[in-house]
Amino acid sequence: MTTVHSFEPVVDERSSVLVLGSMPGVPSLTASEYYGNPRNYFWRVLYGLHGLPVDDEYEARLAFALDHHVAMWDVLKSCTREGSLDANIRDEVVNDIPGLLRRYPNIRAIALNGTKSHDTFKRHFGATEEAARVVCLKLPSTSPVPTKTMRNLDDRLAAWRVIEPYLQNPVYRI
Repeated sequence: MTTVHSFEPVVDERSSVLVLGSMPGVPSLTASEYYGNPRNYFWRVLYGLHGLPVDDEYEARLAFALDHHVAMWDVLKSCTREGSLDANIRDEVVNDIPGLLRRYPNIRAIALNGTKSHDTFKRHFGATEEAARVVCLKLPSTSPVPTKTMRNLDDRLAAWRVIEPYLQNPVYRI
């Protein structure tokens, strides 16, 4: 088993939706990029919500996310895992999600990217005051692995549209 670590959060005061993955997969860790596997649907979903093609440059993608009020992080700070599958995760150490929510009070929804992210978040933080003040949305994983109900980009894009109301006209608290 290999010990892996998540990235620093991508977030600013404008963020109203926090997308939480579980732990970056090997291609993302190798590229040092959120959703760095070119087959992952995340960036195509995010840009697709706005009817736009995905920018080729990673820094431009990060800026696009922030400009559209989307923050990114992972539920796990570190774990041991062989390969990229969530099913192989062991020895979990969680990130301080409640602390991030306190620092960024404009976040009003958490988009939990997949079952592992959802279940880990709920187990560790579901009863916290910070989790109670936001809407927690369990969304299908943007992983390239197909499921019974998520076969392609259109399926994922339709499911992820539930975050759209939380991206509209965020109310900034200073």
